[in-house]
Amino acid sequence: MSVEPSGGAGESRTVVRLVGEADATTGALREALAAEAAKRPGLLLVDMSRLTFIDSSAISVVLKLHRDLRGTESVLALISPSAAVMRVLELLGADQVIPIYASADEAVNVPRGF
Repeated sequence: MSVEPSGGAGESRTVVRLVGEADATTGALREALAAEAAKRPGLLLVDMSRLTFIDSSAISVVLKLHRDLRGTESVLALISPSAAVMRVLELLGADQVIPIYASADEAVNVPRGF
């Protein structure tokens, strides 16, 4: 898996692009998301369009970050998950907890407190 952040401190949105596979062996996911969340963007988007596989441990990392951001000025949303990744998100109920959008442009209107 590779992580490609864009945006930064003081910007209203940051996009973290996940590429490849995200599973129990990808500690880079936790580190990258925590680093970007620490910058407190208004909107932290996790682009999953180039993610080919995700397991429950990686989804747990994303869910924990979502919980950690509650009560802050930052909102986490997922964008463009592939069909395979979306299936896992649905099976684990993550799609009921974290907003998922087709594109970054669509996600700009994320309601606070989802």
